Amino acid sequence: MSDGDLVFASMPAGLIAFGSSCGVPQEDLLRAAGVAPEVLAAPDELVPYASLFSLWELLLQRLPGEPLGLRYARCIPVSVVGIVGHVLRHSETVRQGVDVYGRFCRLMDPHLRITLEEHGGVARLALEHEPRVVAMAEPIEMMIATLARFIALYLGGSARPIEALFRHPRRHPPSLYEEAIGAPARFEAGAMGLVYEARVLDAPVVGADPSVRDYLVRHAEQLLAARASAATLDARVRARIDERLDRGDVDQEGIARSLGMSTRSLQRALKDIGTSFTAQLDEARREKALDLVRRPDLALQEIAFLLGYGEPRHFYRSFRRWTGTTPGEYRRARAR
Repeated sequence: MSDGDLVFASMPAGLIAFGSSCGVPQEDLLRAAGVAPEVLAAPDELVPYASLFSLWELLLQRLPGEPLGLRYARCIPVSVVGIVGHVLRHSETVRQGVDVYGRFCRLMDPHLRITLEEHGGVARLALEHEPRVVAMAEPIEMMIATLARFIALYLGGSARPIEALFRHPRRHPPSLYEEAIGAPARFEAGAMGLVYEARVLDAPVVGADPSVRDYLVRHAEQLLAARASAATLDARVRARIDERLDRGDVDQEGIARSLGMSTRSLQRALKDIGTSFTAQLDEARREKALDLVRRPDLALQEIAFLLGYGEPRHFYRSFRRWTGTTPGEYRRARAR
């Protein structure tokens, strides 16, 4: 997972709303996401991709054994996936929609890849993702079930997959998969995705407007170009922070100077991509703190110093904000 990866705020916002509906306290979800509520309220703002990963970690911890992916897929609105879902909605055929969905899915999830494979009248929509998310399983089940739901929705309910494919072992009763996906599921399959009859790909999308699709495609291309530029700056700032964190000389002016920018221009550029120097420093400290606290050979006071805190109490306050617990409690829980 790259430090520069970004997603629309609608993605963690949607997952927070779902988690809250499942009984997880909203304050715990917001703490796990590490994103301010006012940022989440603006769906097109860019936030760290790591916020999604942390939210799934929390949900899996709080709701073990629950069919979270299948349940979320049944209620996730198209607004959560933003322009990507709308492009699919206004494509003339599923084939065209899958093509643009594959091109632009990086806007909603920088690690998701979707490809189309056809053999002997059968088409497979294959998904790939980063290993840590694949290991979680529930996010993958959500992605596959959501894609099946959207395709069925846009074809007037007439397009059902032949089967769904998962690499992981079955986690829930077969009936739950068939209800959420509309087809049987095969597990430990060596692939992830949905299998359709190839003729389904050329079925017309109900109510599609090609002129709207063309406009959305142009806009999506502009967003991809802007995202690439934003991610580059975000990654460079984080790299500079990580380099200097151990030395205790992380200051915004010095980072800006090392990037050939003024402090004010760096502030503006980071604001334009939905973040700030303070947010980047806080996230860097959080990731490093979670790693260091797991090491029993390091005293907590020493960790506070390594993270650039002048007083241990400031570190303890930040750690509780990040995790909801103290560094000592976190260390003891991980040692069990």
